[in-house]
Amino acid sequence: MGGGKAALHGVVSTGVGDGAFFMSLEPYRDSMEEKLRYTPFKGTLNLKVDEQQAKKFIGSLDSVRIDGFKKGIKQFGKVDCHPCMINQIKCAIIIPEFTRYGHDIIEIISELNLRKELNLKDGDRITIEL
Repeated sequence: MGGGKAALHGVVSTGVGDGAFFMSLEPYRDSMEEKLRYTPFKGTLNLKVDEQQAKKFIGSLDSVRIDGFKKGIKQFGKVDCHPCMINQIKCAIIIPEFTRYGHDIIEIISELNLRKELNLKDGDRITIEL
């Protein structure tokens, strides 16, 4: 490995649609606004990645913990956010305590709709940087 910036490559893929629901929950949004200093778009960009590379890359990033909360009888788990950049756009890889995805799918949030902003479609390759 040279002295280049760490990066992770992923392929855009459609998720199950849960991101929009969770990103609309006030306790998550308020906490993310406070800790990440932006209001996340109501949805996530899902990328298919190599598990080992993703683990190594995410391990090199800072981590911001968003606490879980209880709403009625439902428990919403904590979320670890790992700030990063895509094409000079501030974003974060989020790792929810409870997820239906395997370790080969990562979810990314940003204040922008990254799919629209970067004109992405399923199958497109993108690079995430520090």
